[in-house]
Amino acid sequence: MKLATIYQSAQSLTPGETVSLFRIDVSSVGGGLLYFVQGAEFDKEIEFGGIKYQPMDVEFDGLEVTGQGSLPSPTIRLSNTDGIAQTMINTFGDLLGCEVRRIRTFKRFLDGQPDADPSCFFGPDVFLIERKTSENSVYIEWELSAAIDQEGRMIPGRTMIRDTCLWRYRTWSPSQGHFDYTKAQCPYTGNAYYDENNLPTTPSKDRPSRTLACCKLRFGEDAALPFGGFPGAGRVST
Repeated sequence: MKLATIYQSAQSLTPGETVSLFRIDVSSVGGGLLYFVQGAEFDKEIEFGGIKYQPMDVEFDGLEVTGQGSLPSPTIRLSNTDGIAQTMINTFGDLLGCEVRRIRTFKRFLDGQPDADPSCFFGPDVFLIERKTSENSVYIEWELSAAIDQEGRMIPGRTMIRDTCLWRYRTWSPSQGHFDYTKAQCPYTGNAYYDENNLPTTPSKDRPSRTLACCKLRFGEDAALPFGGFPGAGRVST
C-alpha cells in the first residue's frame, strides 16, 4: 500500500496536475454510463481505477459554497460539436433527474503512471440534472442540483445499518479473466483477495464479508475507510 494519500499530495509544494473525471448516469431513462474527462487537458482516452474516460470538451461552473446555508446549483456544458451530447438528447430526452458525478485526482495517480492509485481521489461530488437551459450547435447546458437538495428528500437517504456495508462489490468475470467494476460502488481495486470469512483466497473467490474488518484488510488499518455502514450508530438508553 502506498504511503502517499490524496491529502498529503494536496498539501505538498508540488502536488502535480489536477484531473477532473466525470460520469453521467443515464440508466434511469434507459441509457448507460458515460465517462469523460476534460478534452482540453487530454487528447486521448485515459484510465483511472480500470475505468476508461473519453476526452470531451466540458465546462463545470458554479460550485462555490456560500455561508448563507444554500447548496450550490452548478451548470455543466458539454460540447455539441462531436454529436455525443446531441445523440443522448435525441435518444433519451433532456436527461432530467439523471446523475452527474465528479471526482478529482492528480495526474500522477492515473492508471499507467508510476504512482497509480485508484483509491486517491477527492469526492465524489454528486448532482442531479434539474433542467436543460440551453441547446445549440456549439454546446448543451444543464442546470444541476445537489443530490440531497431534492423536495421531500430525507437525511440519511437509506436505512442506517451499523455493522454491515451495503456497497456493491466488484464481481469476477470468468469469461474475461478479470474483475467487472461496471456496477461496483466499493472503490477497492487492489490485488489482495479475501473470502466471506476474511481469509486469503484466489481472485475468483474474492468476496466481501461486509464488516469493518473486511474494509481494513483491503484498505489498511490507518486508511480513511469507505465503509458503507454506520458504525457510529447505536441504541441510546435514557
